[in-house]
Amino acid sequence: MLRNFGGPGPTVTMLYALFLENADELSRVLKERLALGDLDGVRLAAHSAAGAARTAGAGQVADLFGSVEEAALHGDAAMARRDAAALDRALADVKILIARI
Repeated sequence: MLRNFGGPGPTVTMLYALFLENADELSRVLKERLALGDLDGVRLAAHSAAGAARTAGAGQVADLFGSVEEAALHGDAAMARRDAAALDRALADVKILIARI
């Protein structure tokens, strides 16, 4: 994102804040859907979050959400839970990186 906007500034700061807010909410919804066994809801939340993460340049987070989406699509709740468990740490790492910008 920094490359697209020529470096840090108010627009980039606002976009990163929006990404983090949405990613946290989508992660919460995803985990809620997982707890309920709603794999279609998991898939939809993971798909939305993966796209947002890719747009923000958070490749590892996007890959994790993508893995959760794929597992949900194939009905593999155990794999979806395993990959979803790694999201908190990955999002925390992205938050640290964004805070340094």
